[in-house]
Amino acid sequence: MLFDWLNTRNASDFGGELAKLLMEQVPLNIATGETSKLNSKSNYAKEKLQKRIRQFKQAEVLNLFKTSKLLNSFKWTLKDAGYSAPFIESFSAWVFITLRDQNF
Repeated sequence: MLFDWLNTRNASDFGGELAKLLMEQVPLNIATGETSKLNSKSNYAKEKLQKRIRQFKQAEVLNLFKTSKLLNSFKWTLKDAGYSAPFIESFSAWVFITLRDQNF
């Protein structure tokens, strides 16, 4: 039981998967481009990410430790791909809120 609480592999892998899904939906050139196109792509990406997060939450019980590993993996994958810090922070906050939403 304790080892399951500390096993963060699935959460960390999922964070990277979410970041890659976001990168497919909002390529780097759009993330640094005009605002209207970015907003449109971002909203569509959030819908896709939300569906995937819902599936993951049904299969995995997330505690604070796993959530932090997931977000860390998400952030570093985006940072390594060259996305800006404000873009990363904005989406990371959204992912955190979506993960913690009890009605979700």
